[in-house]
Amino acid sequence: MKTRYAILGAGMQGPAVAYDLARFGDPELIYLADIDLEKATLKAEWINQLIQRTLVYPKRVDARDEKQVRDYFEQADVIISAVPWQMNMRLAQLALEARRSFIDMGNEPEWFWFEFRKRHEEAQEAGIALVPDCGLAPGMVNHLGLYCIEKMDRCDTVRLRCGGLPQRPVGPLGYKLVFNMIGVISEYTGQALTLREGKPTYVPTMDDVETIEIEGLGVLEAASTSGGTSTAPFTLEGKVREYDYKTLRYPGHWAIMRALRDLGFFDEEPVKVGDALVTPRQFSVTVIPPRIQFPEEKDLVVVYAHATGVKSGCPFAITLQLIDYHDEETGFTAMERCTGFSASIIAIGVAQGTVPRGLIPYEQSMSGHTFVKEFLRRGFRIRETISHEILE
Repeated sequence: MKTRYAILGAGMQGPAVAYDLARFGDPELIYLADIDLEKATLKAEWINQLIQRTLVYPKRVDARDEKQVRDYFEQADVIISAVPWQMNMRLAQLALEARRSFIDMGNEPEWFWFEFRKRHEEAQEAGIALVPDCGLAPGMVNHLGLYCIEKMDRCDTVRLRCGGLPQRPVGPLGYKLVFNMIGVISEYTGQALTLREGKPTYVPTMDDVETIEIEGLGVLEAASTSGGTSTAPFTLEGKVREYDYKTLRYPGHWAIMRALRDLGFFDEEPVKVGDALVTPRQFSVTVIPPRIQFPEEKDLVVVYAHATGVKSGCPFAITLQLIDYHDEETGFTAMERCTGFSASIIAIGVAQGTVPRGLIPYEQSMSGHTFVKEFLRRGFRIRETISHEILE
């Protein structure tokens, strides 16, 4: 039976999800909703032109209005959220109440693992799946980590590195905004969840910068950011000794962002400016984006995964590298392709019943090899390098 999909959010990632679902998801139809109906309509028409048939239908839905959201959810079988991550905790609860399967591209790992998972049996009984963090990072990078783990008998370390970048460093930050600025600042603040000595451990964001040379791009800088590991440190506790994620940027970016953070520009506590109360973070979210849009600059996504362990009694190491570029043929950015198509893979797995029912941590939705097989079907290329020492 064909599936009805409903996407909430017609900004950067939602249309890419719709396009991939249309190509690989065997849909009956795809709804694309946004608070801005004109935007949803234009994006739906664009996707229909790309696929040369009418499958995508626009709708107006305010994600802050619970009644509108409930009514929208009830029209579909699988819901894909492409709105800012802060909204997804409530949306996931509404999907559970509506007894509809739901995935998002960013959520709160601790909330999902410790609080929301208490309703796992309720979702199982409803025959639905709810899966958080199904985008790029968290998301696809974690499945590349699983792929590496599955290659060996015992995995000791997993290092995941990923960045969405302009194809050349531009502007004051060497960076082009490729998704929501609120999300960027959220990732740069707080703490990052990792595995250290087999135990979930939190480390500060942006303070542990390392350099890494990527063939074809040169030297980049990587720093810990929050959310990139999703719930994997909880799932892999005691099974993997070290597991971490860092975001890749052009050299100099992290020094500037740390300075802005330390000067208070990312704070959420309002301050008085004249007669008004102003939230520094909201001020930054308003002021910075127009200065780092650079619409003429094409983007790229770079992913680097490295894991070590033991296979057949011998030391084993594996490295995966992906570089994807803005697609001139379709007009999708690399970020839209890598995020939206990755989310679509999980949504299709939910629709086809290959993803388990219940509240499913991302890394338990499907095997790394299954995901990579589907990812490569989209035309992506991943370079795999294996080092396997043979002991005499």
